[in-house]
Amino acid sequence: MTFLEETILDILSPEYCVACGKFLIGRHRKIACEKCWQTHIKPFYGKKCIVCGFPLKLSPGSEPLCRECFEKRKNFNFSNVSYFGFYNGLLKTAIKAFKIEKRIEVGTEIGRTISGHLKNFLSQNNVDMVIPVPLHREELKTREFNQCHIILSAAKVPFTNAVDKRFHGKKQALLSKEERKENVKGLFSVKKEFSSAIKGKNICLFDDIFTTGSTVNEIASELLKSGAKTVHVYTVARSIKKSK
Repeated sequence: MTFLEETILDILSPEYCVACGKFLIGRHRKIACEKCWQTHIKPFYGKKCIVCGFPLKLSPGSEPLCRECFEKRKNFNFSNVSYFGFYNGLLKTAIKAFKIEKRIEVGTEIGRTISGHLKNFLSQNNVDMVIPVPLHREELKTREFNQCHIILSAAKVPFTNAVDKRFHGKKQALLSKEERKENVKGLFSVKKEFSSAIKGKNICLFDDIFTTGSTVNEIASELLKSGAKTVHVYTVARSIKKSK
């Protein structure tokens, strides 16, 4: 769509910036004006827990670990985790608009925004293959799209659908931390046709939100069983609300 066409559409179907209330016309980010998007959606470069990625400034422990990972001696199957920003404010609003309201254009804006940050992470970890967290066919039928595919495509990052979600488990967002761990057991499997391609490779698992890490940890376990050399995790956002 040309700039003129977008401007005409803005006039015919007016929308306003969710952050400042400004009328959106011309160059904007679909739910927010350019200024608010640039101001509120930017990468986090602070210190993170080397195990779970939680920002250390919000949970001081025994650096380089956050308090929870230090006290509970937590560990995961993946080597490290990174993310673009926190799951709050405008980034949270954008992700919800994309997933819940099915505004694909907002997902595209998210992908374009994280592109450089994500590519740097892939380069730093010598990643050979990016694998998006899959949806079960019933979830895909309801949502109509895999949000990870939209974001990665917009970020211009090639990906491989090498993992299957075998059955439709309970919705993770409604479960406690311990229930999440149980809910994902046996839920994922590596597709047979990709077994040989995974062996000896550095893999990056991609998802939209990191909360407890139960989902990506379970998938990482399956990838390592299939011979992956390392598994890294990258998400658009990191929840900073401690799960119960």
